[in-house]
Amino acid sequence: MTTTAIPSRRLREGDFAQDSHAAKYRGEFDAHPEAMRQLIHVLNEPANEQRLLDAEAHGMPALAGIVRQVEGDPSIETVLKAGTKGYRFRQTVGVAITLKMSRLGWKATGRKGTVKNARYFTKAEHYESDRPPAADAKQRALAALDAIEHIGDDDERAETGHMLMDALNSTRREEGRPF
Repeated sequence: MTTTAIPSRRLREGDFAQDSHAAKYRGEFDAHPEAMRQLIHVLNEPANEQRLLDAEAHGMPALAGIVRQVEGDPSIETVLKAGTKGYRFRQTVGVAITLKMSRLGWKATGRKGTVKNARYFTKAEHYESDRPPAADAKQRALAALDAIEHIGDDDERAETGHMLMDALNSTRREEGRPF
């Protein structure tokens, strides 16, 4: 039996070097290594992946879904408020989001939208899905399952899993459906 590898959705520093446009922003890793590590960490959090997608689903730029997490990180905020250096870093945030959205199966539209309630960002790119709507629903469901992995400790997750499977089994039995 052969399996097909699913491409990683995780954003990595090396992704900036592999993309011709993003490579122009590699200098930000050298200038602000901690802020860049934190930005990549924020973008890779399963809950934040969902926030990016939810923002677009509600007609807002993807950045609007995570702007509080980005601006709220102390190492990132230090760079954002650093005058002209902050401007280049804000551009880098946009490039990182484009790379991340691409990993999630979305592409830039070339349209900008307003980012409300942000201190350092005013406008950001909109994205559209490369996948049919059914694939988007599956992607959201998988992201939700990924987020569940981070709730509680191992014992709590195992206990919850057993309870859910027992409830599903019971419901199917009551409905006369095979499991």
